[in-house]
Amino acid sequence: MADVADVVVVGGGIGGASLAFALAREGLGVTVLEATLEYEDRVRGESLLPWGVKEARQLGVEEIMLDAGAHVAPLWKQYSEGLGQAGELPMSRMVDGIPGALNLRHPAACQALIEAAAAQGANVVRGVREVKLAGGGSPAVSYVAGAQAHEVTASLVVGANGRASTVRKQAGIVLARQEPISHVAGLLVDGLDDVPDDHDVTATEGDIMFLMFHQGGGRARLYLVVGASGQHRFSGPHGTEQFLASCALPCQPWSEQVTAAKPAGPCATYPGDETWTATPYAEGVVLIGDAAGHNNPIIGQGLSIALRDARTVRDLVLDGARTPAAFAPYGQERLTRMERLRLIAEAVAATRVEDATNRAARRAFLAEKVAAKDPEVFTLLIGAFAGPEIIPDELVRPDLLDRIRSA
Repeated sequence: MADVADVVVVGGGIGGASLAFALAREGLGVTVLEATLEYEDRVRGESLLPWGVKEARQLGVEEIMLDAGAHVAPLWKQYSEGLGQAGELPMSRMVDGIPGALNLRHPAACQALIEAAAAQGANVVRGVREVKLAGGGSPAVSYVAGAQAHEVTASLVVGANGRASTVRKQAGIVLARQEPISHVAGLLVDGLDDVPDDHDVTATEGDIMFLMFHQGGGRARLYLVVGASGQHRFSGPHGTEQFLASCALPCQPWSEQVTAAKPAGPCATYPGDETWTATPYAEGVVLIGDAAGHNNPIIGQGLSIALRDARTVRDLVLDGARTPAAFAPYGQERLTRMERLRLIAEAVAATRVEDATNRAARRAFLAEKVAAKDPEVFTLLIGAFAGPEIIPDELVRPDLLDRIRSA
């Protein structure tokens, strides 16, 4: 006999667990199906930008993340080749009432959120495999956990199971894709006790963009972004060693401490590609997070996107949404949001790391625009922190990319 739930969430990552918590707190019967028995370091999703923190607050999960040890970053400092410190970004002033970005190790965030969902009454099943979807007006999900086969029926199935989502594939939803022009490598490190953690760091030198997000206690997540030609730069048996050596950027003052830091997790590289769809839903199914399409990780929007998705879907579900027509407003908002974020990401990649002979001229072009607070560029870039909805339609101009590339 099949189990019954109001909503089945396939995927217990940050987006799926947050949605499960929010729905269960409102009294819905929620079942969460999570593939892992223990969350692993996946080298992604560890900085929640101010507009995403606002979404977390509206979902009721901000305090959960803070209680799990999230580190607040009220300021970013920017460093650039030949200039040293090139500016500051006040994270605490991007969104009213939001003190800054939140940095928290991905496995810790997932565990805290899934435990919170369970505490609200969600049925959490771990170690799930062979998930099969039967869509339609009364969707059902079959799966295997342990040695037993199970089935659960519901009024809605939420696919929150990442870029390779089986729910998406079984629902027949196809993503458009933009090929990568950059690659992002990440590594968690310890031993940065002598490095100030009252601000995060972004630096650009040579063909590398460096980012450091503090998690407190001398721990930070480091990222290096390179052009398409650097896809395998930090791969192989010496990848971690090469990664740390490449963090030796003279323009930022903590270079020596960073290169001497102790690895605290795997080193992994992800493509800077983009995927999206105008219809992240089907009969009986709605997708959130990476399952519905992802942004180039060069601008760190993944968690904010997932939590906006979760908050929007929560609101619609509580209003009774179960059909594709009812989720159409979500699809349109998400498509517009991803278009703006795609433009921001490509502008940053084209300026900072894209393989090109005129990279210095590109950086100078963008720096001049930002220094002059040119609305076309300044508003676009601030949208990455304050939320893409602050960017008016008339500033969504892809010809900006042509002007950057021809600088």
